[in-house]
Amino acid sequence: MKDKLRTLFSIRTKRQTPPVGPLPPVGASIMCGNLKMQITQPMPRELWDWMVLSGWRNVPVAKDRRQSVELPERTLKDLIDAAPTERDALHARILRSAKRAS
Repeated sequence: MKDKLRTLFSIRTKRQTPPVGPLPPVGASIMCGNLKMQITQPMPRELWDWMVLSGWRNVPVAKDRRQSVELPERTLKDLIDAAPTERDALHARILRSAKRAS
């Protein structure tokens, strides 16, 4: 009901970026905008720090109902295996391919 009232009266507010959380454990999900990635293997702290700067955050709730695009499982492995100098280019390719798929 509240959802319909907010839509009717145009009182929607855009969500702010959640604060940076701790290093996500295996099995957790992280998001960047409407992209969602499952953590399938341990993530190095250095990679998490880079991902935070790129806009990735922990999913703040257990049952997230927001619509999102699930990235393939290999995405995290590709980011872990990429050299730090190649991550920006790989990340840009991931974002482009996800936007085309959605």
